[in-house]
Amino acid sequence: MAVNTKGKRKVSVKGRPFIWHVESKDEHIPEEGGFVDHTPERFLHIIATNKKFIVHYRIPKEGDEFTTLRVEGEQFPRQPGAKEVRVPRWKHDSKAYPTNDFVRHLIGWCLSEEK
Repeated sequence: MAVNTKGKRKVSVKGRPFIWHVESKDEHIPEEGGFVDHTPERFLHIIATNKKFIVHYRIPKEGDEFTTLRVEGEQFPRQPGAKEVRVPRWKHDSKAYPTNDFVRHLIGWCLSEEK
């Protein structure tokens, strides 16, 4: 089954095609005793056209020390078998809408071996 590309951006990394888009989730409701955060959570979704690489990157908010990357696809060489990974903060990672260069950098980080 093909990947729906309507309304999504395309990027190529080392000759391999990927599709990406940003989604906002309105409200984060915490567990008991917490406060409701009205700042929308923003996620960068990246999928390879063959669907073997699927990740969901939480775009960090100002002041976050790190962010998370949820892994759904079977191909994730950095940490095989991982379902969620802590991602370091990078320059320009908190822009409202990521650029193709940032997406290429994130994909390259995901596909590299952990050192």
